[in-house]
Amino acid sequence: MNRKWFFVGFVAVPGLLALLALGGWQVKRLAWKEALLENIISNLEGEPSRLPKSLEKTEHNYKMVEVEGLLGTRSIFILTPVKGSGAGYRVISSLKLKDGKKILIDRGVIKEQDKIRLETFEQQRSVIGYLFWPNETDYFTPDPNFKRNIWFSRDLEKMASFLESQPILVVATKNRLDPSIKMQDPTIHIPNNHLQYAFTWFTMAFLWFGMSVYFVYKMLVKKKTE
Repeated sequence: MNRKWFFVGFVAVPGLLALLALGGWQVKRLAWKEALLENIISNLEGEPSRLPKSLEKTEHNYKMVEVEGLLGTRSIFILTPVKGSGAGYRVISSLKLKDGKKILIDRGVIKEQDKIRLETFEQQRSVIGYLFWPNETDYFTPDPNFKRNIWFSRDLEKMASFLESQPILVVATKNRLDPSIKMQDPTIHIPNNHLQYAFTWFTMAFLWFGMSVYFVYKMLVKKKTE
């Protein structure tokens, strides 16, 4: 087979199509991510309701609720970056509801040096926040240091077992549990870089097309001079 046509049929065209397909896939992912973020923001702006008796992740994730109960004295400290302060901790405590059931409350983040000073007294609290099922643990996530009570991710099942509660997490958005604890934007850990990725793949497709045309042109010129 002629080298020119072999290159076009088995290298240039398949490579171009693959790069265009990757760019198109990222455009679709961008639309999906924007719809997801819009849905999350819509849920967060809704009026808080009572904690549903039956919870489903697909239906209730990021739903605003208002819960009231007895805040536990024990807490979990999850290592996390704090904007403008370096390292800090996310504070997770239990909340005993009126029916006796315990759930988890994500109270927000504190600076690293505030960990030793944080005191939690067992007292009645009302918390407004959103239901959340974190997905932060993978094969490379270290196990918690139970001796120092330092964790490296929000693992719902492990946290519930440690604080002897139900695997139900409410991330507080409005509370006065402790003035040193600050709330975080719930969408801060949801990356949306698909536009950049799409631009990268389409740029590579354009360059691939240009280089392929140039390569074929050089082969044609070489053939004419032979």
